[in-house]
Amino acid sequence: MTGDFGKRSRRVEQITKQMTSNIQEVTKNTARDVLQLITQTSKNLKMMEVSEHFDPIQELGMGSYGKVLLAKHRDSGQLVAVKLLSKVKVQMDNFLVEYGMSISLSGHSNIIRTHEVAFHTSRGYAFVQEVATAGTLYSLIKPNVGLNDDTVKRFVPQIASALEYMHSKGMVHRDIKPDNILLMDFECNIIKVADFGLTRLQGTEVPSISRFTPYRAPELCSLKKGDQLLLHPSIDTWSFGVTIYAALTGSFPWKGAERRDPMYRDFAWWQVRKDVTLASEKWKKFSLEARQMFWELLALNASERCSAMDILKYLHVPWKAEILSENHTRSTVIQMSYEGNDVHSRATASATTTLAIGAEVEIA
Repeated sequence: MTGDFGKRSRRVEQITKQMTSNIQEVTKNTARDVLQLITQTSKNLKMMEVSEHFDPIQELGMGSYGKVLLAKHRDSGQLVAVKLLSKVKVQMDNFLVEYGMSISLSGHSNIIRTHEVAFHTSRGYAFVQEVATAGTLYSLIKPNVGLNDDTVKRFVPQIASALEYMHSKGMVHRDIKPDNILLMDFECNIIKVADFGLTRLQGTEVPSISRFTPYRAPELCSLKKGDQLLLHPSIDTWSFGVTIYAALTGSFPWKGAERRDPMYRDFAWWQVRKDVTLASEKWKKFSLEARQMFWELLALNASERCSAMDILKYLHVPWKAEILSENHTRSTVIQMSYEGNDVHSRATASATTTLAIGAEVEIA
């Protein structure tokens, strides 16, 4: 028996090393491709004002880093989103990384398409993307109510597919939330993951931050000043789980995944006890199967979190419990609001008009 155990252990170690090697190779290939695109773009980046080739129609979103404009390309008549980042707030290198990541990911049907059009103006850096015709998922969620199971189950597999694609290329989004899920129709038949301003390669070291959001994983929240964390796809899985919770309830499970937050402590204690029936009141609004799903997405240990695509095995079961007391729903709700929604974290604001998408934009 000892010999068999030793063989299995060596085999597991061998497979682990092989997987690590494959991940590193994928990341190296992605890094090479993005770097090549960045180098080419930086050499050919033209200086021009937006009005030279586009007719601005309205502002879709604005923040501390810049803004997003709805505009019409004069030659083709195509409606596009022009993302403008302030030169004062954003370094050229960071702009080029976001553009390179966005272009690299544009081949997936559930990721916002970025046109190969980048330039700089007198005040900012700009690139051009397709327009989300129905705003953001955030704009669709009713506060304290959320969306029904069927609607959520329409867009969840699409987000999962987009994340799997990103992770297969060695990329970690780092900012999955309803603000960055764009809608091509109000029924969520087609959604697009967007905003890659924080996207970096797996294995990249990221620093601690001073501000938490409900979507940030506990291993990021626990970083002390000066500490750094190696990026891993499980960070996106956690944010994905919180996004699903927010979509189903119109509220947040906690303000931050840290010990000081009593609702996070309750969740952590419940998960450690390993009994889905011992949920606190706010988690009893979900079926037993859905509670297990959240345990897998929101595993306290990052190495134990499921992949985004593992969510598919729960699509055939109900997620909301059949009986839900309105009284204790109101008593456990956190309002869906927090500070810091800027152009880096919110690509577009809600759109009330259906917009048509035309042919590829080209600028000579």
